[in-house]
Amino acid sequence: MRRIFNFRQRRQLWLAIIVFGFCCVMPARAGFSTTVPVTEASASNIAVSNFPLALALDQLRLLLTEPQVEFLTPTRIGIRVNFQAYDHRPEEGIALSETGLAMLSGRVAYDRQAREILLHDARLEELAFDRDTETARQFTGLLRSAWSEKVANPIRSALPPHPYLQPFKDNIDDILYDGSHISFVLMY
Repeated sequence: MRRIFNFRQRRQLWLAIIVFGFCCVMPARAGFSTTVPVTEASASNIAVSNFPLALALDQLRLLLTEPQVEFLTPTRIGIRVNFQAYDHRPEEGIALSETGLAMLSGRVAYDRQAREILLHDARLEELAFDRDTETARQFTGLLRSAWSEKVANPIRSALPPHPYLQPFKDNIDDILYDGSHISFVLMY
């Protein structure tokens, strides 16, 4: 009986079968991965790229500035911001403004398809106006109400356009947090 394949051809056939099998079970983003750790100070520096940030909440407007990232617990990060809350309606003779500090916290994650940073289980940890005035108390109530009614879970944010992220932003696969570092997981 004549052999259909010689030894070399059988070896090539088995190699092709093995490679095909690996291709079927490997994820679509096969390659190699690495992580880039980021400290609180670096995270704050990167976050600055998305600020100042203006938000409209009905008649109340917010201007958020000077973000500071803080590692709060092994699972939660915080971001502290200075803010100006104002209600400016000149046609009605209203021009109110107060400044203060706020901190929100959450569990950080990453949406690879949308290329957005996520903050799950977001909480308004702190909301303090610089002065104790009737306007500040009114704004506090409006802000807390807007937080509970309008803030989505998770909060989504575009990747900051920071020069540190530019070389690898298209390769970010995930963002992890271990309590002492935020790590960008990169796939190549």
